Amino acid sequence: MPQTLTRFRKQFPEVWKAYANLRDTCTDTGPLDEKTVELIKVGISAALGREGGLVAHVSRARKAGASPAETYQAILQGMGLTGFPTILAAFQVVHEVFKRKKRTR
Repeated sequence: MPQTLTRFRKQFPEVWKAYANLRDTCTDTGPLDEKTVELIKVGISAALGREGGLVAHVSRARKAGASPAETYQAILQGMGLTGFPTILAAFQVVHEVFKRKKRTR
């Protein structure tokens, strides 16, 4: 877990608890399976340019069974809304994540 998040959780435990509860409730509400939810979060993280979130959700999506092709497709969905530079930057982050995963196998 990144140091900033660790510090935040220690300094504001009640805020973190409330946020985590809201996040988990949103994740668990509805019929979407874990893989689909994580792929949506990959796309959102990519569109917002949130590298930390992108790395985390790509990893979670992979654990939930998402293929690299599905992950890249999730990122591509933001192209028309966020523009090519944002999506290209996300592709680079995901490429590095997949490259690291191959080396650790």
